[in-house]
Amino acid sequence: MVMDNDVKDKVLMVLRRVTGKRVDDINPDDDLKSQLSLDSIQLVELFAALEKELAIELPLRLMTVKTGKAFLELLEEELSK
Repeated sequence: MVMDNDVKDKVLMVLRRVTGKRVDDINPDDDLKSQLSLDSIQLVELFAALEKELAIELPLRLMTVKTGKAFLELLEEELSK
C-alpha cells in the first residue's frame, strides 16, 4: 500500500508546525531527531499532534525510529490496519 497523499500532507504540516523547519530541508534517510533538533518535549508534542491530526492512537515504537523514511513506513503500516 502506498501512503495516501492527504496523510503525507498532514504529517508534513504537523512537522512544520511543531518544528518550524522547512520540510524541503529534511532528508528522509538521515537521522530525523538530529535534523530537526528535537528535544524530548518537542518529540512528545510532535507525536501528540500527529495523533490528533490523523485521529488515531500511534504505537510508541514510532517514537524510537531514527529516520523519516522509517517513521513513514511504520506509520503507513499502522494506518493500513
